[in-house]
Amino acid sequence: MASATLIAPPERPAPSRKPDPRPIYSCPECGHLLRVSRLGRHRVYFDLNDERSEDPVMNRVCPACGDGLPGKNPT
Repeated sequence: MASATLIAPPERPAPSRKPDPRPIYSCPECGHLLRVSRLGRHRVYFDLNDERSEDPVMNRVCPACGDGLPGKNPT
C-alpha cells in the first residue's frame, strides 16, 4: 500500500484593484483632488467619484474653494 502526503497550496494574496492610471490634480489652495483627462489647455477635470466621466468641471475653478484650475492660457 502506498502512502501520500498532502501539501496545501500556498495562500494567494487577495487580488488588488489596479491603481487608476489617470492623473490626479490636487488644488494647491485647499487640497481637493480632481481626476484629469487630456493635456495642456485641452485638459478636462472630473471629481474622483465620477467614474464614468459624465460630469466635468465646466467653470474652470475648484469645486471646493473656487481657486482657478490650470490648463487655459490667460487672455
